[in-house]
Amino acid sequence: MTLDQEFEKDNAFLLSKFEEVNGLIERLKSQNKSQKNLILGLNHQNEKLEAEIKAVKKNNGLLREEIKELKEKLELDTRLIPQNFKIRNKIVKIVSDIEDKESIDQQNLSELLGILIEEIDFCINQLAK
Repeated sequence: MTLDQEFEKDNAFLLSKFEEVNGLIERLKSQNKSQKNLILGLNHQNEKLEAEIKAVKKNNGLLREEIKELKEKLELDTRLIPQNFKIRNKIVKIVSDIEDKESIDQQNLSELLGILIEEIDFCINQLAK
């Protein structure tokens, strides 16, 4: 027998263990590479989710501003609607008073027109706010 064959027979058990350890090392290397790729994929997914979160937060901020503006507009409209009815009722009353009087002289007509102008100015000021 040659020296190499003799060595292999004497150390066959150790050689099999070396092969087994080598196989485990290769498997661990493969798992390591697979996990690195998984980490890269998860990092990419995380970046996409962070960008989506930023977009949602920005949209949420815009919607909050829009809601605030709509609430302010609703509050203003809620205040103006009753005033508009009061103003309309005053104008109707003034017009009724004019119609009820058979003879309207120049002085009374000037006073009534002055009152109407004041009411219209008040309406314009309210609408401007």
